Amino acid sequence: MRHHHHHHHHGTEKISADLKNIYIIVIVLIALYIAFEAWMGFRHNALTLVSDAGHKLIDVFSLSLTLITFWLSTTKARKNYTWGFRKLSVIISLFNAVLVVIVAVTIIWESIEKVIEPGDLAPDGGAISITAAVGFVVNCIAAFLLSLKRSHDVNTMGQFIHTLTDALVYVGMVISGFIIKWTGLAVIDPVISILIALFVLFNIWSVLKESFRMSIDGVPSSVHVGELLDQVRAVPGVREVSDLHIWPVSTVENALSATLVLDDSADRTAVTDTVKAVIKTCGIENSFLETR
Repeated sequence: MRHHHHHHHHGTEKISADLKNIYIIVIVLIALYIAFEAWMGFRHNALTLVSDAGHKLIDVFSLSLTLITFWLSTTKARKNYTWGFRKLSVIISLFNAVLVVIVAVTIIWESIEKVIEPGDLAPDGGAISITAAVGFVVNCIAAFLLSLKRSHDVNTMGQFIHTLTDALVYVGMVISGFIIKWTGLAVIDPVISILIALFVLFNIWSVLKESFRMSIDGVPSSVHVGELLDQVRAVPGVREVSDLHIWPVSTVENALSATLVLDDSADRTAVTDTVKAVIKTCGIENSFLETR
């Protein structure tokens, strides 16, 4: 159970300058690549490159939002915002996931039209392979930089996995470029475009589900309620746990409130302190406990 605690504990620390710099370098790298990929895609009539540039544009947006999220998760309480603006990080995460779905569905729709009505489809296979090879290198560099801090929080781990899977997508694009060049099978271009979009949808689904759950104050997937209750009930002096509520404060911080029914002979302060320590090991920073 302790590994859950690890992620959440670091999330509330002040974000290090190192991590901010890594994000900024990765954002600039990918933004430069997008400009190059979109230019190559339009110039060489390659739908695969244009659709991937659209997908990468979302990556830049997502990385930028993660940077903002880090700042939001450290905002202090104010009079009318007692948790600061931390919950915005969850809303941003949900917005980002919905945006990815919209773009991926649009790409699939346009690509299917191209498969049905190829028209003047004549992509340059060599251009696709060269551009994808550059993309592979860029993503490997980005994945390496993010891997240095991947244990910091759930967002950074997600970005690391995403850049790594993108690198694999580029290997497929290099191969498809060669096939188009050798066989002249232009229909491979929109087909690969559809596969990329489906791959993106597959990857974003868990993020979409988790973001939605957290936005309506559902229990974050990193917290296992059954295990938590077992551990709390195992504390000497605790008879029962009632009125349990667990909710996310931000993408990196959780809270819990509950009523503890204690044995008559139990030392309330000692038992409460022990229970709070147990709750903390389950990845919940803030706990509010009443005793009866």
